Amino acid sequence: MSKRINPNICKIHRSYTVEEAAILLGVHKRTIRNWIVKGLKVCDNKRPILILGTELKQFAIHQRGMNKRTCKPYELYCFKCREPRLPEQSTIEFLEETDTRGRVIAACSVCTSMMNKYFKLENITSIQRDLSVILPIQQKHIS
Repeated sequence: MSKRINPNICKIHRSYTVEEAAILLGVHKRTIRNWIVKGLKVCDNKRPILILGTELKQFAIHQRGMNKRTCKPYELYCFKCREPRLPEQSTIEFLEETDTRGRVIAACSVCTSMMNKYFKLENITSIQRDLSVILPIQQKHIS
């Protein structure tokens, strides 16, 4: 399981060694060295390898953004497939979480594992257009 890295803890006016950057971000130093191979810029090719804080922060933001998977309005995110997928229409349910939010749960059409997506209740009509979401009886008066 990949770890969520917070790029905001990098000081932009500081230089880091590989070991310091690894400790700062909470990753192994081999991860930082792999990032250097992938394109993380270093100050020069001399030892110890120094990484500018601005470069480290930008690269961490880029790495974090590569893992994002945006769903279209008619898709739900499947945690097993790790991709946005179409849900199986017969398994779609809407659950009210709060007065303003709810979530749609369904089974994945590929692997049949559970999927979910949070929605604002005011957007439920656009969701019903794409998915066959059925509101429980007590919620039909909301929209």
